[in-house]
Order: sequence, then C-alpha cells, then structure tokens
Amino acid sequence: MKSVAWSDKSHPHRLLLTKQFPLGKDKLSVFQPIMQAANRIWNSCVWHSRETFKQENRWPTKTELKAKFKLFAAWKELHSQSAQAAVEEYFEAVSSYRKHRENGHLEMNPPGFKPKNHLRTVTWKRQGFDVDGSNLVLKLSRGKEPIKVALPEGWDVVVLPDGTEVKGIPVEVKVKAVVRRCRVENLVLHVTLDLGVIPVRRAGAVSAYDYNSGLVARATSDGQLDLFVCRELLAQVQYRNKVLAGFQARMSRLKEGSRRWKRCLSAKARVLKRLDRRIRQMEHALTKLFAELDEAEGGAFAVTGNLTNLRRSARTGMKGKKASQKINQMAYERLQLEQRYKNSCGALRPTPGRKETHLPHVVSVVPATLPGGDTAVCGCAGGAGWSCRPTSTAQPTS
Repeated sequence: MKSVAWSDKSHPHRLLLTKQFPLGKDKLSVFQPIMQAANRIWNSCVWHSRETFKQENRWPTKTELKAKFKLFAAWKELHSQSAQAAVEEYFEAVSSYRKHRENGHLEMNPPGFKPKNHLRTVTWKRQGFDVDGSNLVLKLSRGKEPIKVALPEGWDVVVLPDGTEVKGIPVEVKVKAVVRRCRVENLVLHVTLDLGVIPVRRAGAVSAYDYNSGLVARATSDGQLDLFVCRELLAQVQYRNKVLAGFQARMSRLKEGSRRWKRCLSAKARVLKRLDRRIRQMEHALTKLFAELDEAEGGAFAVTGNLTNLRRSARTGMKGKKASQKINQMAYERLQLEQRYKNSCGALRPTPGRKETHLPHVVSVVPATLPGGDTAVCGCAGGAGWSCRPTSTAQPTS
C-alpha cells in the first residue's frame, strides 16, 4: 500500500510517498519495549502538563517538556529524535485541543493517559536510521544495538503511470501496531520517500476554481464555464450550526458539571459527530468530482483562489447576519486541501492564486483565453448569486 502527498513545510514543492511493509507478529518482541517506552513518555507529558496547568494555569511549551524528560529512563531507551517525536506528537494534540476550546467546542477533552501496555507509534527522523542496501537500520539510544529490518527488492523505487521509475530517498520511518479487539494483529513499517521535484505537465488545459457559499465556479483555458450548485452541502452546514446554537443555549441554563449538563454535553458531541460525518462525505464527493472532471478533460494544471484572510476582509464590506453566515459557514480551507490531495494522487497539482478583497475571481489567477481573443470572466452578481459570461477583452500578454 502507498499514499502520495505534497509537502509544503518540511519539503517545499517536493513529492512525498509513503509505502507500507508488514513486519509480522514475530517482530513484536523486538519493537514492544521501545513502543512502550514511547508510551511512557506520552503519559509523563500528560501528567506534567496537568500539574503545570493546575499550579500555574498554563500549558508547558514543547521545549519545557523535552528538557524535563531528557534524563528519564524511558527517554534513554529510544533514539533522541524518536523521543522528541513522541513529545511533539503530544504537543500537537494539546495545541489542537486548545484551538477547539477557543472555537467554542467545550465538549473536547485534553489528551489523556494511555494504558501502560499501549503500543505507541515510534518515529525515526532522517538522522535516526541508516540504509544498508535493502535493509533499514533503526537506531536506538547510545550503547544499544540498532534494529535491522529487511525490505523487499525495489522498496525505494516508484513506477509512474508512464512507466518511468523514480528512486526515492527515505526521510522518515514509523512502526505502527495494528490492533483489533484489543489484540495486536500485526506490525506495519511506514517508510516515507522523497521523490524530489516531479515535473508537472503545464502544456494543455488549465482549470481554475472559485469557491463561494454554496456555489463553485469553474473555468478552463479552452473556454468552458461550469457552475456547481452545492445547496444541499450549505444547508447541512447551516443546520449543524443551528443545532450547535441550540445546545449552547440549553447548556448555558444548566450548572456546569451537573449530571444534566454532562448528559447534554454527551448528546451534543454525539449529534455533531453524526452531522460532521455527513458534511465531510459531501465535501469528499464534491472534490472527487472536480479531480475526475479535470482528468477526464485532459487537464494539465489546476488552480484555486487564495482564500487567506477571506473572512476578515469580507467581513468589513458585507454587513448583516446573513452575509456573515455566507462567508463564515463554508469550510473553504478544508475543501481546498481535499481537492489538492485528490489532484495530487493523479497528474494535477492545484496552486493557490492571488488574494482578492471578495471571493477571488478565477481569471485573476490564470486568464482563460477563448478563441478569437475573448476571455472567460467569472463575474460576481453579489451575495449568493454568480453569473459567468464571456466578454471581449484584449489578448493578455505573456
């Protein structure tokens, strides 16, 4: 099994691919001690963070946690980068919890303790392992023998759809436990390969997407204009927000921590989880349709409008409750990430465009030139309405 993703932060503009290799249960005795050591580091982070929050009313930083547990016995069982990765994983979980609480999701709980026999995923960064032919040498702490894992022939080679073979450079290794019904079924080795900068076909059709509340406008370089009406998705989002407001109003009249308050909190989490699952399914179906449409039309490049600070800039010009809802309810960033991932799995790579004061026009990203010198323009009719029309303009200069 393998999965493809574009990385922006760790490896800018490079294609990363993760391949999975089953290790078998016979390797459990080798990896169990270090996976439980990573779990002890996690539990230590939980305990220290809770004590710090009780005494000082703040959460410790990532640097404080690493300095605190550097001399612990569990830390010395792992490679230094593997131990730091366990702390960083906990810190990301705390950051996500705090962000949800700030956004009004009071049902969220901070990261908790794990059972002492829990097998936590162990991560080796680039300096934590070596490659010896078809073997991976996973380093442990100083004085401990490294773990050798044999891999099949051609484990670092990826065959592209056109038959080209690309050899990747391993940048990260993880060992995960597959647990079903409280039993360890298997151990899986995840190897992330850096395939470098893969050239993208820029010759051919270009498709540009413009997100609006409940509507998505699409224009191609050969003059085709499409408008996708997503009223059902917007209705589900509005209904979710209405249900959330009802629960918040009901919980505000109850005493926090009481039995009725806790029952209402659990009911809120259960209902919102069901609604979010329904919304995510619609979003995935929509972005999958975009990727399949681009592939069917032979598109070589896809662009989307840059939605950075869209809500902040739009809020100043659009007043009123209805206008604010149209801007703030749709998950524009999530739609963009999902479309980016689905296009990355094929031959396309969407790129963000220029920021606009209102919903960005697709032609501000890539001009879509029609035969005869006409340019496809997506004109905003204001509010929730959109009208797309070809208008005669001068030929854009390159």
